[in-house]
Amino acid sequence: MEMGVDRVKVVVGNTGLGYYKEVESYDKYIDLRYIPELSMIRRDDSGINIGVAITISKAIEAVKECNQHGFHIEENMVYKKIADHMEKVASGFIQNSASLGGNLVMAQRNHFPSDIATVLLAVGSLVNIMNGLRSKELTMEEFLRRPELDSKSILLSVKIQDWNRLMGISSGTRMNLLFETNRAAPQPLGNALPYLNAVLMAEVSHCTTSNGIILSNCRFAFGAYGTKHPLRATKVEEFFTGKVLSVGVLYEAIKLLGAIVVPDDGTSNPAYRSSLAVGFLFEFFSHLFEANVELPDGYMNGYSPLLSPAKQLDHGKIPTLLSSSMQEVELNRQYHPVGDPIAKSRATIQASCSLYVISYYDAHELSEAVYVDDIPSPTNCLHEASFTVHASQCGFCTPGMFF
Repeated sequence: MEMGVDRVKVVVGNTGLGYYKEVESYDKYIDLRYIPELSMIRRDDSGINIGVAITISKAIEAVKECNQHGFHIEENMVYKKIADHMEKVASGFIQNSASLGGNLVMAQRNHFPSDIATVLLAVGSLVNIMNGLRSKELTMEEFLRRPELDSKSILLSVKIQDWNRLMGISSGTRMNLLFETNRAAPQPLGNALPYLNAVLMAEVSHCTTSNGIILSNCRFAFGAYGTKHPLRATKVEEFFTGKVLSVGVLYEAIKLLGAIVVPDDGTSNPAYRSSLAVGFLFEFFSHLFEANVELPDGYMNGYSPLLSPAKQLDHGKIPTLLSSSMQEVELNRQYHPVGDPIAKSRATIQASCSLYVISYYDAHELSEAVYVDDIPSPTNCLHEASFTVHASQCGFCTPGMFF
């Protein structure tokens, strides 16, 4: 943003500087934290409005409060899992400094692999943008796809809509809601950026003409897998709608999803990221199947019923499928004995020390220890290279490596 001859940047926590190097210099910074309209949290019957200057940690607290004051089990579950997923975003220090709006702007402008953007996209969130003197409300999907905000536009707030109103569920409707958030990262417990994140939702009800389960109002969102912004798998959602869930239906949906979640060229581990999406979708529905149902192409699903029909639509944690496998590997004897395990002859000497006790029962308990460093080095020993050929050792990323 330019004001006369000064270059100005609008910030809240400015934590994006730790991820994106600031290639341009700015003369002034405008801190949005002190604008009351951007730091408010308002809850009403239509949902919860969160100002863009609210930190991620405060946004998490606001969502948790909605979980405590909700009137429907499904609504409480959605808010709880949204908060749980948002707690996996960055470290506590970043959550206390970074703003909700800054995270979304980075996802929209810089294609930042945001977990928050994926979650808000799946639950049908709305964003409010001020352009000049006019205010405009967009869906999260429209916001992510539109051109980046210019100097005359600013993001004001984010609204997480009331779930029952969004999905058109009345109090007398006999339906159950399935809702799960997923992420896979190099360090799952260390708040690392994900390889892929996903939010899966579906309404399920018992079929009146069979012992099956009918799907409706499906919403599947995937992000951070090497694309510009999170997206909804609308073709998969439409495919599931109105169908009785079966292994054959899920098999076709998985093939359809595999063609949708495709990382852009140059993305690391593209096949792994695509397989994560397929795995999350299978895990989401797997506990609802009957046992011994034949898959297409002759495959069998080999697991027994996990839940009784009365408990299959419970809102608790989806049980994990236990599985086992066996793999036979044929060794190539062409280059024998290359590849055979061989004991290192000097390992015993290098990894041990000998203790010689001169007089254990002596009053002074004199003893002598002989360590590896006390043993004369053999000719052409590796550690001599550090001073004979000026080799150096890296002890930071790969301890013990000489180069």
